[in-house]
Amino acid sequence: MTSNRTATSRRTAAFTLVELLVVIGIIAVLIGILLPVLGKARDQANKTKCLANLRSLGQGLMLYAHDFRDRLPNSNPPATSSQSAATNEIDYVLVKFYELHSKSVGVFHCPSDNDPVQQTVSNAVIGFANSARISYDFYSVYWVPELGPKLAHIKDGPLAWDLKGAEPTPSIYQNHGTTGGNVVYADGHADWQPAKEWDGWNWPHPAALRYQ
Repeated sequence: MTSNRTATSRRTAAFTLVELLVVIGIIAVLIGILLPVLGKARDQANKTKCLANLRSLGQGLMLYAHDFRDRLPNSNPPATSSQSAATNEIDYVLVKFYELHSKSVGVFHCPSDNDPVQQTVSNAVIGFANSARISYDFYSVYWVPELGPKLAHIKDGPLAWDLKGAEPTPSIYQNHGTTGGNVVYADGHADWQPAKEWDGWNWPHPAALRYQ
């Protein structure tokens, strides 16, 4: 009698082990299916948050222009453009924009960006700690001061965008890979612009136009 009970117990234990292995296998398959889906959902949520950041920056830039006779942040030397990495004056003007018209430092950082979140905005050098340009770039710093830029003249041009969103080679500066980036425009709207539509690797359409 005892021998029969032992045999039955062993068979039951063996059957339970098989069930356990089946369950583990099913869980592994489900994880394999769900992980890519969850990753895509996370990326989409980050893109949405990034778009909201750029909308906030766009609103702040419009407020800045309202206070400075329609001019957007720019302190380039005469007849010079794109000097933001070399002059303290350019750094200062974007820092001043942050101090006067930004709700919080968080809007300067894309949630998909692997760089540390800024503790403050103290400069505007691409890639520097606490820079206004860790995640995003600003159209106005690329203008010679004699041509503006004035908000009213830019029309549907871009104000700010995901840094290097169309660079074909993966870069540490990109927020969402090589597929494109979010852009906020002078007319107030913001959207995702695929890389194939950009005018250059860090130049969303229609940034190549020079508005007068």
